Parts: sequence; C-alpha cells; structure tokens
Amino acid sequence: MKSRKNNFTKEVISSLGQDNGETAEILKQVEAVRREKADSLYSDLIFTLVHLHFSENQAKQHWEKVLQHKQEMSRKLGRNVGVRVALLDYFINLQQQIQNPKIIEIDLFEKTLLSAVTDGLTGLYNHRFFQDRLDEEVERARRYGMSFSLLMIDVDDFKIYNDTNGHIAGDVLLVEISKILLQAVRKVDATSRYGGEEFTIILPSTKKKGALTIAGRICQKIAAGHFPNQKVMPGGKVTVSAGVASFPDDGASKIELLDCADKLLYKAKALGKNQAFGICKEE
Repeated sequence: MKSRKNNFTKEVISSLGQDNGETAEILKQVEAVRREKADSLYSDLIFTLVHLHFSENQAKQHWEKVLQHKQEMSRKLGRNVGVRVALLDYFINLQQQIQNPKIIEIDLFEKTLLSAVTDGLTGLYNHRFFQDRLDEEVERARRYGMSFSLLMIDVDDFKIYNDTNGHIAGDVLLVEISKILLQAVRKVDATSRYGGEEFTIILPSTKKKGALTIAGRICQKIAAGHFPNQKVMPGGKVTVSAGVASFPDDGASKIELLDCADKLLYKAKALGKNQAFGICKEE
C-alpha cells in the first residue's frame, strides 16, 4: 500500500512540476487522487515534498493555507505563481519549518526554488528577488562602510517596437537585451527584470565612476546590436537609457537610492536617450 501511495504522490508532484501558475487542472487532479486512492493524500504529499510529518487534518489545513499564500504571492508579484512555488515559500519563509528539505525529485526542487526568484520570460532575477537583494546590499554596505551602485535601465521607445512588431517580437527583444546585460556584468552582480521593459543591476563594491562606465558600455553594446525589424525605431536602432545611483552618496536608504536611480533614468531620457546619467545631486 505504501508503494502505491508513493507512486501516485510522485504523479501529483510531476504535475506540480508542470504548473506555471494556471493551477485549476492541477488542483482538480489532486482532489481526484485524494478521492480515489487514499485518505492521507495531503499528509503524504507534504511529507514527500518537504519531509514534514502532519496528521491528515493538519496537512489539509496547511494545503489550504498554501493555496491562500499562492493567491497572495500572485497578487504581490503581478503574475500567476504555481502551487509548488507557493508551497515551498510557505514552509521555508513563513512557517520556517524546513531545515534540510528532502525532496524526492531534487532537480524539480532546484527548479522550483529558481522559479521563485527568476523572471519567467528573461531568466533574470524577478522584482521580488531584486527588492530583497537591495535590502541586503544596503545593510551590508552600512555594516562594513562600503559603497555599491544601482543601475536602472529602460528600453527607449519600447512601445513603438512592441506595437509595430507585435508582443511576441517584443518579448524576443527583451530576452536578447537580457543576454547583453548579463554579458556586461560580473557573476557577483544581480541583474533583474524590474517590470515591463525596465531592468535593474546591483553592482556590489562599485563606486559611481565604475558604474557609469558599465552603464555606458551597456548603452553602446545595445545601440550597436542588430535586432529583428529594428528599423521601426527612432534612428533605426534599439537603444536603452540608464540611471546610475550609488550608496551612500545618492541615498542612505533603499527608498532614497531607488528614487534617485529612477530620476536619473528619466533625466537620461530627457537629455536625448541612449545614454547613462549619474548626477543625482546638483553640485
């Protein structure tokens, strides 16, 4: 009987692995398995995923809370979040009951953790990860008296490209730009999709001069790129603008730094686009 339970539990886990956030069919399958094959599906499922023992009633309550957490995560992130992502986030971050999670499908677990912090389109870190990482970088810089810089990058006139070439072409462009961003920075740097056609890069232990050099190189690289049907863009090429803010000179807190980088980004656009700007405070 135990072997039979493990088999169907793995079937459910495999289904959860295909869950991209549209979970209606997944949940129907979970409920169907529960009705047909066992009176302990929830406890078996949670034990299989996170190696935690609960009675069936307790496990069912946790499962319902996971589904509520999924809705909350989806609302905060502005996109659908899969059940498996919500379940792991629930037990690791909210309940904090997992010390050394034991997962039957280790590859699935690693993919699940990665999907919780990465953008589904570009593969860059997502907005949630960026916010957490920026908090950590501010605290680290304060503790050790260090500097770091933040780049805020936006694709110039992206609406023109998207509206003319279509949303699929627009997505392809964002993916290609993401590749260029990753090539331009170090492994220690955190490159994220902030939202839409806007990106951020956190540059640890990097002062303004170095950050401006990196941002300028990114602008030049993208402007020199050859993207599909870029002739529809002003000047016949795809370009980006960037705002460069540095801690602590441009902001002693996360909010101040973000505000400065955002203002500098739009200053770069106002000055003609296709450039990086980094003077937040008038001399």
